[in-house]
Amino acid sequence: MIKDIEEIRSFRRSGKFMHIFSKIFSKHDFQTELDLPKSSPIIFAANHRSFFDVIIAWAFFSLSGVNCHCFIRADLFNKPLMGTWLRKNGCIAASRSTREEAELQAIKKLEAGYAVAIMPEGRLVPPNERPEGVGQGRPGISRIARATGATIVPVAITGSDIVWPIGKGFPIPRLKRPMIKVRFGAPFNLPSDDDIDNANLVMQKIKSLLDSMTNPKHNP
Repeated sequence: MIKDIEEIRSFRRSGKFMHIFSKIFSKHDFQTELDLPKSSPIIFAANHRSFFDVIIAWAFFSLSGVNCHCFIRADLFNKPLMGTWLRKNGCIAASRSTREEAELQAIKKLEAGYAVAIMPEGRLVPPNERPEGVGQGRPGISRIARATGATIVPVAITGSDIVWPIGKGFPIPRLKRPMIKVRFGAPFNLPSDDDIDNANLVMQKIKSLLDSMTNPKHNP
């Protein structure tokens, strides 16, 4: 059972708001049954195609009763209202300049029994840089997982980039709302001490999950 984060009330309120807000722009097809590890820390690892991914993930976590510390772009913490809100929800500031601090914070949270959510690509990945569905994963997720023995749960999100394409300042309202799908893959542990290989494996797991969503006969 994932331990409730200290900011649980704000996290759940925010999740409910995200769900209502996201329904203005999209329809949802969320996985309803989750089989999560109970004997080890958990890192949720998702693909990143749109700013809407964060909104959708938060809405999904809220509906599923899952709460976690989310990695969010560090520059957003510098915005007066946004920064206060992110801290109030237990988010972790992530950037190249805050890498060591962010990883240490995530390790402490995992060791304390909380879950952590990361988008291992570390940035929004445009279509031309993800010809096979995902971009290059960064090794931070491996360093964090190896330091804590955390189990990784891959998460695949599709449709978010239709709702909020890269380069647009706001989600695009449409008469026919696009469908956004969220699926969880089988939990797994990293087999190697090589952080690059491990990051590649994480992205491969997410890719396989994405493939299974577009081709039901594909078995991730």
